[in-house]
Amino acid sequence: MVDDFPTYDPEVISRGVARGRQLRRVRRIRLGAAACALAVAAVSGGIALDRGLEADAAPASRRTVPDAELPTGWPVTGNQMISVLKSLVPAKGKVSDVSGAGSQLNPGEPRMIAKNPVANLVYSDAGGRSGVEVKLSRPAPGTADSRLTDCGAVDGRRPYDECKTTRRADGSKLTVTKIHLDAWGEARQRFWRVFLDRPDGGRIAVGVYSGGVRDQHIGSAKGEIGIHEDPRLTIEDLTRIATDARWERAVTALPTPDERMLAVLESLLPAGTNITSKGEPEDGATVVINDAQGRSDVTASVRITDEPLEACAGRADCRTQTLPDGTTTFAVREPVGNAPPEFLQWRASVRYPDGRTVWVSAGNHAGPGMVMSADQDSEGTLVEVPVGKPEPSRVEPALSLDQLRAIAADPRWRQ
Repeated sequence: MVDDFPTYDPEVISRGVARGRQLRRVRRIRLGAAACALAVAAVSGGIALDRGLEADAAPASRRTVPDAELPTGWPVTGNQMISVLKSLVPAKGKVSDVSGAGSQLNPGEPRMIAKNPVANLVYSDAGGRSGVEVKLSRPAPGTADSRLTDCGAVDGRRPYDECKTTRRADGSKLTVTKIHLDAWGEARQRFWRVFLDRPDGGRIAVGVYSGGVRDQHIGSAKGEIGIHEDPRLTIEDLTRIATDARWERAVTALPTPDERMLAVLESLLPAGTNITSKGEPEDGATVVINDAQGRSDVTASVRITDEPLEACAGRADCRTQTLPDGTTTFAVREPVGNAPPEFLQWRASVRYPDGRTVWVSAGNHAGPGMVMSADQDSEGTLVEVPVGKPEPSRVEPALSLDQLRAIAADPRWRQ
């Protein structure tokens, strides 16, 4: 949910994209610092960095991947992702700056809240450096991630400078994308990407950045690292990596969309609810519903944590309860953070003795209008940015506090 609602100005899109890039750079710094920690967790999102396999000067073709480091099913680890990616980059170069993250934030977490496994490295040869990344996922239909392989215009904008899709003999779809310019036509660090969308809904995405890691050009002496050169890996290299059979078990192990939080949230909404948009932000699920009174956003999140629920102290319309088995509940109706008082949010949460905690919220707004803009987002190359002044679209949220409490307490969150 939004905690602050700034006044709209004409630069909101450019500021939004710039802010997103800044946050991602900060997040990468934090992830590097978290390499020695078991986990980093927060309600708004977190990740455990399964970092290992230091840079190996041996050419890729002479490195082998031990069976113990191949993905064999759930969970997929960061070390497994790194091992396979390192073995697949071209043999003539060297590998450095290796990192990865698996499908679980903490050991024992359920598949419902699985993360998309990733691996990153920097590949260097006589011609320069390039940042390489691979990500495995199963994007839910109708979400922004599912549209990353649409080559057509989105909301009047073309997300890629070049895009081509072909069907393969096995029924999979191979999408090749290239970005040379940013959304305003300025030269940027070049980014090639290959998506392999499998018939079973799994996706392997392999990308390469010119000059080094993403945003390598920012902060450089001339601000031009990677701008006027192609990545060191070709589209053929990326295709070979994406289609390697060693990713198959890892992708197959990931939960299907109907096993994830978004599907659970949709199944718990009242019958006949009109959903106009939906998505899977980090550690959660969100939908926008629309009825005769207006739009309302509903968000759910699940985590394993030992943190206590919020307290009701100082809140006028709030209730908590502790059940005989140790389960605790929390529910509140209040304005949204620092927003004007007409912006309302109802929230309910349940924390079970085993640490599984469910948060559900609903607002009397669904944010400002959104457009798709070209960007090197961590989930792909499209980013949704707001346009227009946020304002409530109804008097109260579409769901009552009792409905939210029932959704949060539903046993389907514990499956």
